[in-house]
Amino acid sequence: MDEVMTSRLCAHGLASIRGVTPDLKTFGKWLGGGITFGAFGGREDMMAAYDPSQPGPLPHSGTFNNNTLAMHAGYAGLTEIYTPSVASEFTALGTEFLGRLNEASRDSILCFTGLGTVMTAHFPVNGEKDIRDGGDVEERSELKELFWLEMLENGFWVARRGFIALILGTPRRELDRFVDAVEAFIRRYEAFLRTTVG
Repeated sequence: MDEVMTSRLCAHGLASIRGVTPDLKTFGKWLGGGITFGAFGGREDMMAAYDPSQPGPLPHSGTFNNNTLAMHAGYAGLTEIYTPSVASEFTALGTEFLGRLNEASRDSILCFTGLGTVMTAHFPVNGEKDIRDGGDVEERSELKELFWLEMLENGFWVARRGFIALILGTPRRELDRFVDAVEAFIRRYEAFLRTTVG
């Protein structure tokens, strides 16, 4: 299960939220405590194939292997800063923020999908907001580009594809300011953002 982005949602990542136990999971950069890092893990029998103390292990080379700085930073981050309770609180804050964004954009074709602190802005061609998968939606790319530029102009870095990932420690006033910027965007470009379906 690819948890590069979602493993930060809570102590056991999206897998625990969905109630699944994957054979293997991938983990992302946040796990390195701010140091560039990536990892994977899984069932003991599968991971045993990489055990260098056993005969014939599978090789696993990588840029970040044996990066003791990342290991120490990650350990400190997970035990002192991004504890399970902090992760849960942060995810709850993200869920609230996502709800505020969707409320602000309710009367436009703009909508936001995501979970917790990871989300994406969408501009569906048909205005349909029930998006379950990125492949489900044909988007107004010119509006997504305009949104990206407008948010940059307001001091917010949103990925060009509309992806937003909250950063731990972001003051609530910045989240409020972002919601205000989204509302201003909708007012400014209302003629292009009118809903076309219910």
